[in-house]
Amino acid sequence: MVRSLTESCLSCLACNLHSINRVGHYLATRHKELLLEWLVYHDRLTPEYLPHITYHLFSSGLRTVNFYKCQQVTDAVLTQLGDCGCKLRSITIHGCLEVTDAGMVALLQQQDELELLELRKLPHLVTDWAHAAISPVLEHLDLRGCTYVDASAVCRVVSTNPTISTMILAHCHRLGENINTVVQQIAGSLNTNLEHLDVAGDHCLSDASLTAISTHCSNLKSLNLHGCRRVTAEALQELLVSCLHLQKLDLSYCYQVTTQTAPHILFHLPERLQFLSLCGVQLPYPQTLEGLTKLRRLEELVLCGISNLTVEVMDMLLPKVGGSLVHLDLSGCTAVDDVLLKSVSAHCVNLQRLVLSFCTQVTGVTLLPIFEDSERAQNITCLIFTACVSMSMEVLQVIASNCVNLERFHVAGLADVKDDLLLTLASNCSNLKNVTFKSCNQLTDASVCELSRCCPLREVVLSGVRSLTDRSILSLANSCQHLDCVYVSGCTQVTSAALRYLQDCCVKRVHIQHKTPNMDPNQLMAKNLDTGEYLRVDQMAVS
Repeated sequence: MVRSLTESCLSCLACNLHSINRVGHYLATRHKELLLEWLVYHDRLTPEYLPHITYHLFSSGLRTVNFYKCQQVTDAVLTQLGDCGCKLRSITIHGCLEVTDAGMVALLQQQDELELLELRKLPHLVTDWAHAAISPVLEHLDLRGCTYVDASAVCRVVSTNPTISTMILAHCHRLGENINTVVQQIAGSLNTNLEHLDVAGDHCLSDASLTAISTHCSNLKSLNLHGCRRVTAEALQELLVSCLHLQKLDLSYCYQVTTQTAPHILFHLPERLQFLSLCGVQLPYPQTLEGLTKLRRLEELVLCGISNLTVEVMDMLLPKVGGSLVHLDLSGCTAVDDVLLKSVSAHCVNLQRLVLSFCTQVTGVTLLPIFEDSERAQNITCLIFTACVSMSMEVLQVIASNCVNLERFHVAGLADVKDDLLLTLASNCSNLKNVTFKSCNQLTDASVCELSRCCPLREVVLSGVRSLTDRSILSLANSCQHLDCVYVSGCTQVTSAALRYLQDCCVKRVHIQHKTPNMDPNQLMAKNLDTGEYLRVDQMAVS
């Protein structure tokens, strides 16, 4: 769980570019890319250090750049990168708020070997960048969260890059009513090359867009319509008949696709479908789900928030499709209880991920056939029990003992969770990466430290656990250096100094949320050299 020798060497090199003579001459291209990524993660592109970075690392051999949430990445930096003559295959710029059209034009204008372009959450990206984005081999374009990108830019990019197969326009809010013009242009320009389309959150999408997709994009494999409230069952049925290769379909919050006047749309789903989300879609009557029984290849099924899900419906559905399911999400289904989950235990024999958030009646006892069977328990990688306030602690102990390949485990809001559960997880679940123990107030530093010592944690939520101190944070810093995010809001005994140390120790940029309105300003942690433990100095007895 400690930093590898390679990572230690890279961080050492990254901090000493100014003192090693001609270091860039001896570095392989991949190492230059990794060094540049590390420097961006740790905000080292300062005016004083940037000349050393550009001299040693910006070279014509670069093939991949990944800039993540660094406000030191500016148009000037992108211009210098473009001037070095590199022919990039992959560009990812995510959350770099200082980047504008001018910088993207300078970087993109010579990139004719580009295959992947991800420009995510860039608020100053509007129009001009599209004039420079021309590559005869471009396959993947992701503009997710670029809230000011306009329709003319997207239309231009797809018309000049007809090889694009993956198009992501989720939450591009400025498109507004123009989203239909854009999607029609995408369908007409990309034609059968388009395989993956994501327009989640684009609320103005209408049936005209689905008709265009039906007409031109017969090879479509995945379609995300999350939140597209104007789409109706008639247009969707037309698309389902035309796009027979469809494998993934997200209809979350598409309220009009299962109205009283069109209750049978689910009977038209293509049989090769592997992923289906009906999150928030209220069925006119539960028997509508009978249309799913022919989906014998279905692997992932999301039924969040369907209030009229009944035991009878699950007993009808799961004997037909349960054997192929690896992911089942029943979050917020208020009718879900232990009786209904008997069908899950009986028929979902290959289940890997189970999500039951806010299913407040569930104790988990009817799931024990899964967790007590060693073969089935070893298949389990993800269990989400957020706010399952009736969940049995004995069941959780069985999970921690037997589900040895568990990677995600969420029990936020379960007040009876204690240190013994975390210690059991630490002993048995060596692949655990993502944990949520929000408001589990009986936890202490001892169990969190042991869990961080034994598991390669990436995402940790400990908000509201008031007994935790800097000892937990420093243990995470020393043992889990590949962390992506840590949430410790309400942990009033955790100091900002410890969190800064954590950020410095991590290989990548780590997102930290720490809101503490009632924090003691006099806290101070120090390491006991005799025991190696971190202790509150202000609470120590001094002789």
